[in-house]
Amino acid sequence: MRWKLWFRAKCLLLIVSIVFACTVAVYTSALALTEEEINTIRAYEKVAPSVVNITTQECEAEFFFCATPSLTGSGSGVVLREDGLIITNSHVVSGAQSIQVLLSDGRRVQAKIMAIDSNDDLAVIKVDVGNKPLKAIVLGDSGTLKVGQKVLAVGNPFGLGQTLTSGIVSMIGRTIKDQGQILRDLIQTDAPINPGNSGGALIDLDGRLVGLCTAILSPTGSSIRIGFALPVARIKAVAPGLMNPWHKITGWVLVILLVTWLLGRIYRKQTRPQ
Repeated sequence: MRWKLWFRAKCLLLIVSIVFACTVAVYTSALALTEEEINTIRAYEKVAPSVVNITTQECEAEFFFCATPSLTGSGSGVVLREDGLIITNSHVVSGAQSIQVLLSDGRRVQAKIMAIDSNDDLAVIKVDVGNKPLKAIVLGDSGTLKVGQKVLAVGNPFGLGQTLTSGIVSMIGRTIKDQGQILRDLIQTDAPINPGNSGGALIDLDGRLVGLCTAILSPTGSSIRIGFALPVARIKAVAPGLMNPWHKITGWVLVILLVTWLLGRIYRKQTRPQ
């Protein structure tokens, strides 16, 4: 009799153990991250320290004197160099009397405009990082992007810093007209981009910058999943000149000297006695 009770107890314990193990397995499986989710998390954690929030203050147009700026705006920026050089859109900082940058480590610092290229809607600003260098973003290759490729947008929509949205490349090589300005060769994406995302990062799943979030097409002013980003190839071409304006000045000086030398030779040939 005892062995029957013992056998029943063993069977019951075995059944309970199997049910418990199956329950744990199902629950664990439900909580497990997919490979795509893991890649997305890794890309975000890699890039987030290189994306900053920008708050600007400017004067209203009708005020001649501006002791206290009354208009505020917000945007995003991407760290290009550890010493505090940040790239953003020119429309984010143009006309600002004051620019404050919130870094990923919580520091709030003032920034100054180093250079602006309104034609490409790009600007470089500089912050003093003291003895805590920033993390520069890794530049990718926008030339290899394919329609349908997954991309992530990291920025400061509506002042909500370090926000991540995801989508795909909807089209490449787009041309749009934004506030009277024509922007060419843009990346179109359905990753939600909202006011405040301007100047933020558009990255691939390897955490490399492929574009700078710039504009949206929307009848409401908020995202309808039609956003546009300047390709990183444009940043690579324009940013060095913005970061080192003396290079442009040196180039113009050399051109002027060359033209002067050529004109001098022509003049001497014409005035030389026959």
